Amino acid sequence: VGLAADERLYVAAGGALEVHTVDAESGTLRLVQRFELPGAGPFSFSPDRKWLYVSTRKEKAPAAIATLSVGADGTLAPGEVHPVRIRPGSLRSDRRGRFLAGNHYRDGKATIWKLEEGRYRGTEVQQVPLEEKAHDAVFSPDNRWLLVPATGPNKVFVLRFDEDSGRAVPNDPPFAPGPVNEAKARQPRHLLFHPSTKTGIVYTTNEREKPGVAVWKWNAREGLLEPIQNIVTQPEGFAGRISTATLRLTPAADFLYLSNRDGTDRQAPTGRDSIVGFRVDPASGHLELLGHTPCERVPRSFAITPSGRFVIVAGQGDSQLGVY
Repeated sequence: VGLAADERLYVAAGGALEVHTVDAESGTLRLVQRFELPGAGPFSFSPDRKWLYVSTRKEKAPAAIATLSVGADGTLAPGEVHPVRIRPGSLRSDRRGRFLAGNHYRDGKATIWKLEEGRYRGTEVQQVPLEEKAHDAVFSPDNRWLLVPATGPNKVFVLRFDEDSGRAVPNDPPFAPGPVNEAKARQPRHLLFHPSTKTGIVYTTNEREKPGVAVWKWNAREGLLEPIQNIVTQPEGFAGRISTATLRLTPAADFLYLSNRDGTDRQAPTGRDSIVGFRVDPASGHLELLGHTPCERVPRSFAITPSGRFVIVAGQGDSQLGVY
C-alpha cells in the first residue's frame, strides 16, 4: 500500500492496482478505480508524483516494470511495460527522478535502471552483486548514496551513487554490520531516513532473531552507519514467531510505527499481529516504545496518511484493509 499527498490510497493486490479516496474526517475508504495489472507487486511514485512504477509479471512471461501515468485526480492510465532480468522486491526512484533502484532478495543483488522522461523504457544501468537476502534499496536524501539492508548477513550495504551516470560502487567499508547482541534486534529488512539532516538518523526494521527496530547514526559525508539503539518488539511472554516488515514516520516525524507479524501459524485466523508505536525524540531521533495495537492478520504493509490522522494496514493473511 502507498499514499499520495492528496490522501489517495494505492493498493497492489489480486492482479490489480486499486485507488481509494480517504475521507479526511472519518478515514473511510472509497474505491474509485481498479486498474487490472496481472502480477502487480511492489510499486513507487516518481518524485513529482506524475508516474507510478510497478514490478509485475504475467504468467509464463519475463518479469517487467510497468510505468503508469497518474492523473490530476489520482487515477491511473496505461503506460509502457518493459522486461527486466530479475524481478525486484522493491522499487525506489532517485531524488531527481532519473533512475530506479530495486533489490533482488534471493540473488543478493541490487539493480539500477534508467528513466527517460519519467518512464522506464528497458535500459538497465547496472546490476550490483551484494549478498543473499538483500531486502530493500533506498536512496539517501542528498542522492549521493544507495543503501541496501540485507537480513541474512545482518548488514546494511552502502553504495556511492553517481546521480549523473546512475552507477553505484561499494563504499569503503562496503557495509555496516547490524547488532549482534543476542538480547537485541537483528537482521535489517527495511530502511527509512529521518527527514532532518541535522539529526542524521536512519531506522531499520530488524526482521527476526529478536525482531524489532534499530536506530542508526548516519554520517552523510562518509557514508557510514553505526547502530546506536535497538528495541525488541516480540510481545512480552509470547513464545511464538514474530517478524517485522514495514516502518513509517508520521509527517511531523514525532512518531514511528512498524508492523509486527505473527508467523507462528500463518493459516491461523488470529494471531499476535500488531502495529507497534514509538515516540521519536526530536533532538536525538531515539525511540521510546509506546505499545502494540492489534491489527489485520500478517501486516506486511501499511501507510500513514499525509495529514497524520490515519494509519491504513493491509493484512496479507486475511486480505483485509484496516483504518486506525
